[in-house]
Amino acid sequence: AMEGNHSSLAGNNQTAGHADQAAAHNGSANHSSQFADVALLQTFKPLIIPSYVLVVAVGVFGNYLLLYVICRARKMHNVTNFFIGNLAFSDMLMCVTCVPFTLAYAFNPRGWVFGRSMCYVVFLVQPVTVYVSVFTLTAIAVDRYHATVHPLKKRTSVATCASVLVGIWLLSCSLVGPAILHTYHVEFKDEGFTICEEFWLGQERERRAYAYSTLLVTYVLPLSAVFVSYLCITVKLRKCVAPGHRSQSQTGAHQARKRKIFRLVALLVSAFAVCWLPIHVFNVLRDIDIHLINKRYFLLIQLLCHLCAMSSSCCNPFLYAWLHDRFRAELRKMFKCRHRVGARSANHCDGSVVL
Repeated sequence: AMEGNHSSLAGNNQTAGHADQAAAHNGSANHSSQFADVALLQTFKPLIIPSYVLVVAVGVFGNYLLLYVICRARKMHNVTNFFIGNLAFSDMLMCVTCVPFTLAYAFNPRGWVFGRSMCYVVFLVQPVTVYVSVFTLTAIAVDRYHATVHPLKKRTSVATCASVLVGIWLLSCSLVGPAILHTYHVEFKDEGFTICEEFWLGQERERRAYAYSTLLVTYVLPLSAVFVSYLCITVKLRKCVAPGHRSQSQTGAHQARKRKIFRLVALLVSAFAVCWLPIHVFNVLRDIDIHLINKRYFLLIQLLCHLCAMSSSCCNPFLYAWLHDRFRAELRKMFKCRHRVGARSANHCDGSVVL
């Protein structure tokens, strides 16, 4: 019997139910309990699917607007916004690749129905987009740290920014390599279903080493870097005193601005930690002992943890862009221009004179 890998990559957590079905047919799992698990998942289908659809709609629309503003407004062409644009692109790609295939695989009784080639393509793209998002968040935090804490030092150049972004994508692809080498597309023609899963046949030690190292590289270290960077930024802002004499109203406005930045920083760190924590805890528990997770609720818990991770793509446009005055101003300006152009076109069609 094949031994399923229970340390799927964050963001690439296709349901383990079909792997369990395969094991059941090989005499190493309880077939009836597996069907009870799938039946429970079907019960929550009316709640799970609309939740995923909402995440995809908000994530794609929000990140598209973010990219639109950055690409169209020449004022927005700077290093920080290029990082934010890369984050928006990877988050959009994450929504498009992670969610539809995950849901289809989870709820389709025939398992993986997209063919052998798509099995490997999807299992490559999904974790790559997750890793790119995580590493880009880290790059943004470090860039903000240098700009705030060391304002007199030379800023990151566009060429350096491009090199960092290329490095992020290459690093993300290389981290997925071992998982792809252990991904298998297996058809069970007699049973009428197909699986696309990770299997580390007889390599339990290597599997755990890979799982824990990816956890360290893609969550613990980035979260630490983001937390330290924003902590330093907060300390710097608290100590910052504007030169010259200020009126009471000016001092109040300055304090209000610092409180706003502090709240934004707290939200950035909290959103990053909270969105990704459940899926990592789930994976660790599954690695230690799969029986720590109730088998009846296994698939449901896995999908809910995955949904929480995917919700990070909705948070980022608001936290990294729309809460910043310049982004909101540019977005309003673009919508006003579009409204004026539309109004002029309508007047022209009506035969009115446009002044």
